[in-house]
Amino acid sequence: MRKLILLVLLLETGVTLRAQSGRFVVDDDAYTAQVVLAGEQLLREKKLVPLDSLRRQVRTKAFVIKALPVSHEKLQPPEVCERLRESTLAVGTLYKCPDCGGWHFSGSTGFVVSEDGIVSTCCHVIMEDSDPKVAVAFLIAADSTGRVFPVQSVLAADTEADTCFLSISGTGLKPLPLRAGVRPGESVYCLSNPGGYFFMFTQGLVARLNRRTNAETDVHGRSNGVPSRPILLLNITAEFAPGSSGAPVVDSCGNVVGQVASIADAGETSAENEDQPTSPSVPIRFCTAAEEILRLSSPSLVNESHVPARRSTKKPKQKVH
Repeated sequence: MRKLILLVLLLETGVTLRAQSGRFVVDDDAYTAQVVLAGEQLLREKKLVPLDSLRRQVRTKAFVIKALPVSHEKLQPPEVCERLRESTLAVGTLYKCPDCGGWHFSGSTGFVVSEDGIVSTCCHVIMEDSDPKVAVAFLIAADSTGRVFPVQSVLAADTEADTCFLSISGTGLKPLPLRAGVRPGESVYCLSNPGGYFFMFTQGLVARLNRRTNAETDVHGRSNGVPSRPILLLNITAEFAPGSSGAPVVDSCGNVVGQVASIADAGETSAENEDQPTSPSVPIRFCTAAEEILRLSSPSLVNESHVPARRSTKKPKQKVH
C-alpha cells in the first residue's frame, strides 16, 4: 500500500510540474523511483521476460517494420527536443540488488521506430556484462512520463552493426522516421540518458562519416576476434556519455540519421598505464548510421546461429551503455 501511494504521488508531481510551468522538468530520483515501482508491479503481474531469455534471442536476423516517411518540416531546437521526448525511452535492466535486496533500474536509451511497439537500441544494451552476483534481472523500457513497458522479445538484430529491434508491450507510442544520406556539416540533436541523468538534450554537427570494422578486442585494445564487415558510422559533436547507448541522433526535421554507439579517446596512452589515455584527451563519439538500422528491416539479412560475446567496457573504444 505504501508503494502504491508513493507511485500516485510521483505521478501527480510530474503532472503538476508541467501544468504550472509549461516546461518539462526532470527529477531524476523521482523518475527512477517511479520506474522501479512500476517495474515491480509488472513483475508481480508476471509480465516481465528474464534478461537471460532475451539475450538468447540476440542473433543476426531481420524484421520488416512500417517506417514513417521522412519529414521535411524544419523545427527549432526546443521543438526538436519535444519531438524527441515523445519517442525516446529509457531502456535498461530492472534487477534485484545482491547487497540490499531491493530492486534497482540501470538505464540506457532507445527510441520508437514503429507505432506497434518496436524500439531500436544497441545489442550491447542487452548483452553487456553485468555483476555476476545479480541473479535476477529483466529488461524494461520507460517513457518520459514514467510509463513502463515490458520488453517482450528481440525481433531483429545485427550483431556486427550493434543494433537491434525490441518489441515492447505498450500503446500510444509515437515513432521517429529514419533518414539515410546525412552529410558532414549537418546539424544534429541527441536525447539520451547519460549516467542516470534522464532525457538530456544536446546539439552538434556531423563531423564526418566513416566505415570501420567492429572487431572484438581485449582490455588492451588488441584484436581477439574476427572483424565484422565495414559498418557505416557517424562521428558527431553532440555530447553523450555512458547511458546514452541506443539514443536517437536526429536532423533538424526530427529524422533519425544515427544511433549512439560508443566513445573513443583520441589522447595518447600513458606510459605507466596503457589502459588510460594521457590528459588531455578528446572524446570521439561514434554513432551507427541510419542505413545500418534500416538494414534490420531488410529480408536479405541472413539468420545466423551465433550469439555475440558479451562485451567488456574496458576498451579504448568504449560502449556507452
